[in-house]
Amino acid sequence: MRLWSRAVDRVLGPPVPPEELPFALPAGVTVRRGRLVPRVGGWFMGGSRRAAGAVTFGRTILANPDTPLTDDLIVHELVHVEQWKDPLFALKYCAQWMRHGYRQNPYEVEAYERQARYAARRGPTPPRNP
Repeated sequence: MRLWSRAVDRVLGPPVPPEELPFALPAGVTVRRGRLVPRVGGWFMGGSRRAAGAVTFGRTILANPDTPLTDDLIVHELVHVEQWKDPLFALKYCAQWMRHGYRQNPYEVEAYERQARYAARRGPTPPRNP
């Protein structure tokens, strides 16, 4: 099991400790920091050479190490965690991406709208300590 765990950490990145997150996550949701999946996500889904800030698979958020773990980012990705409850989500997401592109993909539209509503309720973000 330890060998499997190390292999997962190498591919997906190590888990982020809860104290490094902006708020407590729902039970069973984890955040990992790694470059591979966000890089592929940026190329494939975003159509750019830049890595994605984060990509969600099931109940795992895979965050780019260069992206700050802000509450806005986590809220956006938690919408995708909810969307993954549909067993056909990955297929539906890809079909919508092919039809509408990344930004107009209805799944992304929903995530960005919920992120914006969260930010409006929260108000201005206080500066973070470096």
